[in-house]
Amino acid sequence: MKNQLVLIEWLDSKGVIGEWEFTDSLNPLIPCKCVSVGFLIDNNKNYKTIVQTKSDEQVVGRMTIPTCSIKKIRRIS
Repeated sequence: MKNQLVLIEWLDSKGVIGEWEFTDSLNPLIPCKCVSVGFLIDNNKNYKTIVQTKSDEQVVGRMTIPTCSIKKIRRIS
């Protein structure tokens, strides 16, 4: 699947920064459902790396997603 255009559905962390919260009124922090599309340039058991754009010799917009966070991955083309 390397160098193929893929769609990855994955979960990301969520947090609250810089605010005090009363423990008796905490709401659950549900992980964020994310969808990313890109060319798969690194496909191994620990992570997947995609890029937004690629040429014959260069890439731009790299993103690595840990495999344990991935719910689904499918080839687009």
